[in-house]
Amino acid sequence: MSTQGKLLRQALKFNHNEPNYKSIESLYLEALEYQKDVNIAFIYATPGKRAKLLDKIVFFQFLSEKIAKCKIETFEDITNILAADTRAKNIDATGNSKNRYTKVFDKTILFQYEDNLPQLYKTTRIPIVEDKIVVVENAESFLNIYPIMKKYHYKYFVYLGGYGNKITREFLKDKDIVCFLDYDIEAIHIYDSIECRSKKFFKHPNLEFYFEKQKNKSNELYLTQLTRLPKSHAELQWLINLINTYSNVLEQEVIND
Repeated sequence: MSTQGKLLRQALKFNHNEPNYKSIESLYLEALEYQKDVNIAFIYATPGKRAKLLDKIVFFQFLSEKIAKCKIETFEDITNILAADTRAKNIDATGNSKNRYTKVFDKTILFQYEDNLPQLYKTTRIPIVEDKIVVVENAESFLNIYPIMKKYHYKYFVYLGGYGNKITREFLKDKDIVCFLDYDIEAIHIYDSIECRSKKFFKHPNLEFYFEKQKNKSNELYLTQLTRLPKSHAELQWLINLINTYSNVLEQEVIND
């Protein structure tokens, strides 16, 4: 069993339970470092006693950033990731791009040139010319990426799937990239986590129009992510301002022009 799988299985023990310390010890030791970084205690655990989950939202954020490297928002998400132990199961489990599982293609890079069919690579040695690469967060948008991006003269596209798997992140380290992500709070953290030569966040020219359309729709995702909204950001203050103005977030799938 991989270290990631072991830690996710320990995390799953908190679903409807207060597990004993020994059964979640490895996860708790990882969580201690994260708790220091964010200055929020979300797990209480001590040897010989039952462990308690103090803040579920921060707990899932910890799992997303440090353990799974993809978005986890529910215990069901953890169960689906653990169940996806083959590529076929991964695709079946994550056919809906809303799930955002990086494990869809696990140890491969999903790469597309212009309007050609996407290709899977098991190596970072992908033949490309020097040009910007658009990284795309969600599967639904990736499958329709060229019609959306051709007017901006982008030719190269990589599927990210949340925080991106290890080989994809390695591939991006010496690249100039454009991030086409959700226009939400988690996207700010995904953007900050990407290591590359240079990057910018794709700001759709009609973005405020799309936020306006979402104005009276459910803001459940916004409320879920709100504790993670930075007060300021050197590059993405415009996004923070939009989120604050409309008290909502926008998923990239609504962008269709």
